[in-house]
Amino acid sequence: MAEKKLNPGDPKTNYCVLKLKIDCDEKSDEQNDSKSGRRKMSKKERRKAERKKFSSMVVEMEDVPLARNGGVKKQMMRSGNGDSSPGLGDKVWIHYIGWLMDDAKSGFSTEKVEFVIGRGSVIEGWELGVTTMKKGELSMFFIHPNYAYGEAGFPPKVPPHASMMFEIELIDWEPEDLSPTEDGKILRKIIWKGEGPLRIPGSEIKVKYTGYYKDCIFEENLKQFPLGEGICAGIPESIDIALQEFHLGEKSMLFMSGKYGHPTGCEELKIPPGADIKYEVTLLGVVKVKEVFEMNTDQKLARAKVVKERGVNLYKVGQYKAAVKQFKCVLQCLEKEPGADPQTADIRKELVKSAYLNISLCHLKTKQYSECSKYCGKVLAMDPVNEKALYRRAQAKMLFNDCSEAVKDFNKVIELYPENRAARHGVKTCLERMKQFNSKEKNIYGNMFDKFVKQDEEKLKLMKTETGVWEDGKKDSKDDCKSETQRLIERNDDFLRDANVIELSNTAL
Repeated sequence: MAEKKLNPGDPKTNYCVLKLKIDCDEKSDEQNDSKSGRRKMSKKERRKAERKKFSSMVVEMEDVPLARNGGVKKQMMRSGNGDSSPGLGDKVWIHYIGWLMDDAKSGFSTEKVEFVIGRGSVIEGWELGVTTMKKGELSMFFIHPNYAYGEAGFPPKVPPHASMMFEIELIDWEPEDLSPTEDGKILRKIIWKGEGPLRIPGSEIKVKYTGYYKDCIFEENLKQFPLGEGICAGIPESIDIALQEFHLGEKSMLFMSGKYGHPTGCEELKIPPGADIKYEVTLLGVVKVKEVFEMNTDQKLARAKVVKERGVNLYKVGQYKAAVKQFKCVLQCLEKEPGADPQTADIRKELVKSAYLNISLCHLKTKQYSECSKYCGKVLAMDPVNEKALYRRAQAKMLFNDCSEAVKDFNKVIELYPENRAARHGVKTCLERMKQFNSKEKNIYGNMFDKFVKQDEEKLKLMKTETGVWEDGKKDSKDDCKSETQRLIERNDDFLRDANVIELSNTAL
């Protein structure tokens, strides 16, 4: 929009009106009226005059795009900086002053307002108007009730069906922050908003993205994958995170920095590792994926191959739980398939076996050793001499501190595959652990018994008798060796004998 130059000396431009320096009070109006010899205007006449002034301003304003029937009009008062303007999803900071068209003196203002365009937290006229401004720009806006407060108004300041005038200054703006920690590492600039829900059960999204480094294209791809599992399709993590906030048909520019920048760099394109990059991402659509029970045998086999590859990609980047989910999908497709083609039986068997082994490996990484042993057992039921299953089960047992059983599996691996050095090392590790455990256990219980004996000796030395305390080096007589219970029985033969019987019976239990 071209800036309209204003001449303060030209009365036709209504410069004072455009700047809205309408702060004359009623006393100054009365003085001017008395000087000019005119009668004092009534309140109704004053409002009529003010509406006439505002109407002349509105005629000179230009329509704001996307606002129908001139619902929002703009007059630039001071140009801004740069070539870009805020858009949908961007956060903006503004100053504003507002007036009712019927009463210029009923103005209201604020120090600073912050809002996100497209969230509906402010009137629509503001959102449409601000998207036409540059940073630092100051403009005047006429806003029709349909784009302001409508039939409800904003009591007590704004009555129903009120047209508004606003002077708005765009202080600053920034793209929407989509990074998980809100540290500005993933920023989005929406080019085309798109519509419709994104999360449709049993579906996959189709995405086109182009990577730029200093306006040079270094990557361009078209991928299809389940929402939230883009990493298994090999797309950058930053795009996978941002897609959670996309709408169908949306096209946006994503700006990445820090750990979300280019991960490895590219010598050919002179891109350093971790360089700031940007991606133009378009969410083309959602593809409905058939459930397993809706597929025929060939479709299940094809599906199993795809999800296996996804699981492998997830495993490579350390997403073990997500990888297990993909490998179990292989089992859902192939584990129980009675009507399968005999010609593909070997392929299916290998895919199932591979899924079992991969699941066991993921459980080993997540320290779920019993689950690891369980899936290794499934492999050995199909292939009793499978090297990976035997070795992996031995590892799980060793890490679960069942070293004696682990040694059996390690020895079997050595027997079947003598060149397996890892199994020999495993046996050595298990024997050392067992030796350390036995030594530690011996020390614990040995020290425990020695401590109990010593405590009993100390108690015996400190035990008092009727004639005094036992002393070190004094030879014990036959009477001294009697227990306290025996002494009590001798003194009270009738009563304490029964007590002794009760004590002995309780000790026996």
